[in-house]
Amino acid sequence: MPASSLPPRPNLEWLRKAAKKKLAQLRRTQPDAKLADAQLAVAREHGFPSWRKLKAHVDEVARAAERHEDDVVVRFLGWVAAGMIDSVRAALDADPSLIHAVGPHPYWGGRVQAIHLAAGAGRRDMFDLVLERGADVNGWNAEYDHWSPLMIAADNPAFRDELLRRGARVGLVEALLLADDARVDELLRAEGLPPVVPGGGSLIAFARTTFAIDRLLEAGAPLELEDRWGVMPIQALSRLGERGAPLVQHMIARGAAASPAEFARLGDLVALERLAAADPSIVKRDDVMMAAIDARRREVVEWLLARGASANARTGAPSRHTALHAAARGGDLELVKLLLDAGADPLARDDEHDSTPAGWARTALEVRNDPACAQVAEYLDAFVRSTRTDTSGGSADTRGPSSRR
Repeated sequence: MPASSLPPRPNLEWLRKAAKKKLAQLRRTQPDAKLADAQLAVAREHGFPSWRKLKAHVDEVARAAERHEDDVVVRFLGWVAAGMIDSVRAALDADPSLIHAVGPHPYWGGRVQAIHLAAGAGRRDMFDLVLERGADVNGWNAEYDHWSPLMIAADNPAFRDELLRRGARVGLVEALLLADDARVDELLRAEGLPPVVPGGGSLIAFARTTFAIDRLLEAGAPLELEDRWGVMPIQALSRLGERGAPLVQHMIARGAAASPAEFARLGDLVALERLAAADPSIVKRDDVMMAAIDARRREVVEWLLARGASANARTGAPSRHTALHAAARGGDLELVKLLLDAGADPLARDDEHDSTPAGWARTALEVRNDPACAQVAEYLDAFVRSTRTDTSGGSADTRGPSSRR
């Protein structure tokens, strides 16, 4: 009997039961027959010379099916992240269970569901579709460093309010991000600090009010504890821009150390000038330039460049992306032009995705649906074409991280 007599997805447990039935049959004529004899008979019935070969075939079919299912989920999540709503709708029509599927994030680490991607992408049509198709507003967050959809959408009022209307759970981290001091106080009194902190650092990084900072410190949250990416709470708060300025000042008053990078993010040139007078080398530190770029502080970037800072400054591991990558991702065309005029390399590649600044802009366009990123990508492409000295006739590869998966 040929191996094709097996079903498309053979079940090993069913075959084991078939072998036991075969053993009962054999013992009617061969009282001393053993299970191995029955297993061999079953294997040969399906075209295999041994039970071991049959089992190996079944295991491989199972692994192939799992790989196929993973591919389906990866493709589906990629469509959600890229805003390909027709493809997402068709996939859910064909297999509604995909709405709960968990798979690798299309652009960075961790495993997510469609709701996480929709909550962060800024596309209302996609957000509404995944909710309409039954996405859990609380998400499955264990494999995404415990980031809930509500945490992701906390700064998007429309998405945030819709999740809350549908019953999204508000835990301590969500209450911190929502600046809900009453809820923060209530939860800390009732439950204390949670055993797990998203990102592995201090909960103070999620505080959005000075009251929350003080209550967390009273409850025992560390003032200075790096998260998995080496970011201190004061650094995280400085990345909030104007909203973070009073929080950073409060952290300093409570004893947190502020580096020149924090003042660069806040646009505090007075503080930077004072620090540079004591230590002129700070103006050439990559972390200071990257902080100014990330916060889109053009006046600080100009001040640093005028004092010898590198337009090709890079961040630390694992990404090692340049200032131009960061400006392109932010969709800041004027900042991109400023860096290019100062000698930034438009073909520099980051270490994590092996992509150029134009590639980062295109990926940011997919992730955030920000049309400014399209303008930046087009400008960078045109700049490369106008200045390229490569005589090989080839074109620069400026694909984004998603195209290099």
